[in-house]
Amino acid sequence: MKRLLLLCGLALASVGACQKEDDNDALPQPEYADWYALRSPDDRDIEAVAGDIDGTLVITTRYEIYSTQDRGKTWKKGDYQTNSGLFGFYQQQDTLLTLNAGLGSALNDQIQYATSPSHFSVDKGLTWRPYRNWRRADFEPRVPRNKVTAASGTLYSIEYLLTPLAPNSSSSRIDYVGIQTSTGKHLTLPQDHQITSIAFDTKSRLYVTASAPLCGGRETFKYCNTSNGTLYVSKVPQL
Repeated sequence: MKRLLLLCGLALASVGACQKEDDNDALPQPEYADWYALRSPDDRDIEAVAGDIDGTLVITTRYEIYSTQDRGKTWKKGDYQTNSGLFGFYQQQDTLLTLNAGLGSALNDQIQYATSPSHFSVDKGLTWRPYRNWRRADFEPRVPRNKVTAASGTLYSIEYLLTPLAPNSSSSRIDYVGIQTSTGKHLTLPQDHQITSIAFDTKSRLYVTASAPLCGGRETFKYCNTSNGTLYVSKVPQL
């Protein structure tokens, strides 16, 4: 009887372990002709991304870090545990740094940067340790968030519209349209989102991090379903 109870207990423990792992499973991923679409494992916007969709991708939802090796079908949560929100990542050979500060404004055509490294990982985002930044001048290193340059030299920028909140008002609502290039090309996403950052991988594919899909028109902010953020990856290189 004791042996039977022990086996039952082990079986229940295994079920519990499997259930815990399933907690970080991704939401169903929609299929699009031009984009891969991955959904965040928690209910926040995806702020930034590092890596390669063909290998390991690392994302942050501002206070948590996740990695996937199967294009978002499952996610592993890193052990990053601080109160400092994340704005981006900086890759330096096999070391990945967190960037905990934002610099610049999207308005007036300025470049926004993620800067101020605080932690580093050498296992692709699973474990993190405090980082001592020896380069303190001029907010280095820093990574652009809203404007990036392709290998061809073409500049890609987050495209948005400013709508005054009232006549003669100095405050405006920001509506994100998509991505525009210095050559006059416009890329639209399959759904409306608040776009947080853009980046390229070594194969010139464009990565766009964003909120969950928005419904109800730009005048009324409302998520279509869940508030889990979205990552888009272009299926072909952008040149």
